[in-house]
Amino acid sequence: MGVAAIIPGVSSGTVAVIVKVYDRLILSVDTVIRRKVGMLAALLFLIVLYAGNFIMQFTMAGLIERWLEQYPATMRFFFMGLVIGSMPIIVAKTRENTTSPTFRVSTISAFTLAVLFIIVLNVVVRRDVVHAPITTLTFLNSPIIFLTGVIASATALVPGVSGSMMQLAIGVYPTYVAALSDVNVPILIVLFLGLVLGLILAARLLGLLLRRYYHVTYFAIGGLLVGSIVQIWPEALGTYAITDYGLFILVFALGFTLAFGSHLFEQHKKRHRA
Repeated sequence: MGVAAIIPGVSSGTVAVIVKVYDRLILSVDTVIRRKVGMLAALLFLIVLYAGNFIMQFTMAGLIERWLEQYPATMRFFFMGLVIGSMPIIVAKTRENTTSPTFRVSTISAFTLAVLFIIVLNVVVRRDVVHAPITTLTFLNSPIIFLTGVIASATALVPGVSGSMMQLAIGVYPTYVAALSDVNVPILIVLFLGLVLGLILAARLLGLLLRRYYHVTYFAIGGLLVGSIVQIWPEALGTYAITDYGLFILVFALGFTLAFGSHLFEQHKKRHRA
């Protein structure tokens, strides 16, 4: 999730779905906020999960940025494989706990609107626009840095929606990456406060949606994942050599296998328990 959060077009929420922690993540945040039974276990789960998330962001931010610059298409094909390989997981979710038809006006509308949202976001956000990172915390720029943290954590809970893309849209992505790679403590403190607020707000909203509109919500998540392929799709594919396409196929297959393999493993465990 930490690595995915750094890469524009890739959603750490998608990774949470792939590794089967998404529902538990939403439930754990809700449990801690409401101080319900099991709060300590939920808090420990969140601490471990986000400790790994933040460690990877601190250690990998600079490296991922270099990889994206040196091997942009290869990285994007890998994550495309992950997204497409995770689709069976979403399909299975849309069929859970129901005997009635899942394809209804509400679910189809949610899926369609979600796809359109991501496509429009991709059109609006220009990746070639580079903003200078904020490196010195002031009273005037602290609100925008706080907002960066809110966006980063809130969108991290929404599969298919890239927090990095949203940061690009408001011009704060370079600030986010620079603060992580340079360990800029004053900026990181404000970012962390925004991260906490964004996590709470997004988890409460998604928890409410999953409780009341479970299948509609997962259809919308499926639409966000399908639309995210537009974000991830590599640019200028016609400029690569034939040997490069072989590599692209291999890394796509690796990403697909990792995601789809987790789905098959989960199905095997369910059959074994039954």
